[in-house]
Amino acid sequence: MELKKTDIDSIKKSIKNLNELSKKEKSSLIDSIEMLWLNAGVQKKKTDITIPNNAEQNISRIRQLLAAAWSEDFKD
Repeated sequence: MELKKTDIDSIKKSIKNLNELSKKEKSSLIDSIEMLWLNAGVQKKKTDITIPNNAEQNISRIRQLLAAAWSEDFKD
């Protein structure tokens, strides 16, 4: 089966779009990791450190940070 030029252009556009979305997601993840580090720094300075008791609390916190970062990205 031979691909038409429009099909090839469509595939190229799709790959470029996916690449851009991946770059945005990578940037959001990096920002979220930085936010976690900043939060850890603030927690260190507190006299009573709050450490989550299980992995679910950690996962929930990461999801909250990711949601906040993505929300900021989509405001623009």
